[in-house]
Amino acid sequence: MRNSANNWLTILIVMAVGILLIIYHQHLNLLNWLVIAVGVALVVPAVYSVITAISNRRRIRQGEQDNDPVRVATRSTLWASAGAVALGVWMIVNPGFFVGLIAYIFGAILVLYGIFHIVLIAMAAKSFRMPGWFYVIPVLMIIAGAVILCTSVRLMNDIVVLITGIGLVASAVNSVMEQVGTSTNLRK
Repeated sequence: MRNSANNWLTILIVMAVGILLIIYHQHLNLLNWLVIAVGVALVVPAVYSVITAISNRRRIRQGEQDNDPVRVATRSTLWASAGAVALGVWMIVNPGFFVGLIAYIFGAILVLYGIFHIVLIAMAAKSFRMPGWFYVIPVLMIIAGAVILCTSVRLMNDIVVLITGIGLVASAVNSVMEQVGTSTNLRK
């Protein structure tokens, strides 16, 4: 029962993200704002980790050796957090540099999500016969993701967002059909 609830929650989240991407695809600099949001999401926990590492470092006794595990972990946390802060600030200050990367990540998400659905359908097909049209949307998602990955994304930011949104909504609809189809066949 819990697995089914998780599946429905995943479907709902994918549908909501897809609809939001479709609605806002023409908004100026949507990918820039997305990069800035990711930058903020990196900076906030990294600053907290820096503060925690510095406070832990002060608590460590001065007489301990340099290879003490607590001291090494604190030093590593400090360096990783400082790197995350630097990357996050870079994303906030210069989001245009990362827009292409985000667009390619959208393309990769479509490809991977399409492959995931094909594997999921193939696994369900072992138990009972699945209609062939269940494979259409995942294959189209893989094709759309491949098109995004092979296109100069900086020229078509809003198209990438629209394609990703449509792909996610189509995937959510396909997932609903899979859920209904498999639960109906399992009851028989």
